[in-house]
Amino acid sequence: MNTPSAPGVSRREFVKLAGTVAAASLLRAPLRAAAEGGPFEVSASLYAWDLHDEGVEQILDNLQGMAAVNSVYLIGVMHPERRPLGGGSFPHNPVRKTWTAEDARCYWHPDPKRYGRIKPRLSDNAWLNETDWVRTLVDAARKRGLRVGVENSHALVDKQRAEGEFADLAGRNIHGEITHVRSWLRPLCPNHPEVVEYAINEFSELVETYGVDYLMSAVVSFDEGGAAEGGCFCSACQRAAKEAGFDLPKAQKALLADPNSQPALADWQNFRFQSTARYYGAIHRRLHALKPFIDLRYSQHMSDPVQWGVKLSVMRPNLDSVRIQEYSEQTGDPSLMPGKRRTFAAARSELGPGFPIHGALGVRMKATPELISEGVQIAVQCGLNGVTLGHYDGASFPMLRGVREGLVKAGLLAG
Repeated sequence: MNTPSAPGVSRREFVKLAGTVAAASLLRAPLRAAAEGGPFEVSASLYAWDLHDEGVEQILDNLQGMAAVNSVYLIGVMHPERRPLGGGSFPHNPVRKTWTAEDARCYWHPDPKRYGRIKPRLSDNAWLNETDWVRTLVDAARKRGLRVGVENSHALVDKQRAEGEFADLAGRNIHGEITHVRSWLRPLCPNHPEVVEYAINEFSELVETYGVDYLMSAVVSFDEGGAAEGGCFCSACQRAAKEAGFDLPKAQKALLADPNSQPALADWQNFRFQSTARYYGAIHRRLHALKPFIDLRYSQHMSDPVQWGVKLSVMRPNLDSVRIQEYSEQTGDPSLMPGKRRTFAAARSELGPGFPIHGALGVRMKATPELISEGVQIAVQCGLNGVTLGHYDGASFPMLRGVREGLVKAGLLAG
């Protein structure tokens, strides 16, 4: 049977053209709404080295065509970490097999005049610091009608500066030492005015200069470890506590004697919840003054947020959406998926039916397309507003296609 083709077009050219048209239709395929708040969002995180090595257009083709992604965001500030996470090699990077991310480097071109004492630090590598990667992604995403954002992850500044020129801004544990739960992380105290100013300057620059749709924060305000290890009892906390009517020195004395002392522990935890909420409240007010419909999104990256001074119900008035980081798929263990459902359901219960929640998918390591598809369906069934892929750099193409399959099975995308 002959395949019809346009006049003057060979069969090979026709097949190629048809494939191109089909691919284009996949890129434009709209996602239906799964909960309140508009179409279901499928977002993917990208790194500067991804864009450098693979090229932004190829990456967006892959994400839209394979995973029906309609939202992308750059990790604008990354913490030190071997990539891809979990070992092995990048599955589709044409330039390098692995990469070790630098400590709290900035991947856009900040204007030093916007900043006070603390200024963003660029990459030490020319191939990363000579290009404004936020601009690269924003411009490419806008041409395709994609939502676009930036995430700042875990560390506001690098360990070297936190222990050096900004040591007076660093969180201090119950013994007065700079908090050091992790070898690489030295959080700055969210109660210090200069820290709040820096965070506001950083996020507001991304809104004013690049016009992003959303900003996501996975910044560690207070480290985990309870009062014994991860607490902050610095002078800025002492001042904030006094203003709030909380006797922090008294609680510190009780917790030094017994880290589980009550009511000192409960009162101290509540002070941390309120401190984190105030920190995001200051950022939220500034961003919404600049762009009323900006989406300030918090990435809850911890399994026990109480240990980190985070309580979503307290933070809720100062956020526009939340991302719940739950990566059961990447373990390859189907028995863990009910736990994912419980985590998503708990977040929905805590934040209420109308608040936008995005559930993470582990699309790397030992994940399978079947588990990824199941993860998408769980997010939809729990009333979430979107899923976020963690992370493109470690995801093989069958894993990306598993996202699309899950959307089809959930009834959000035509098969």
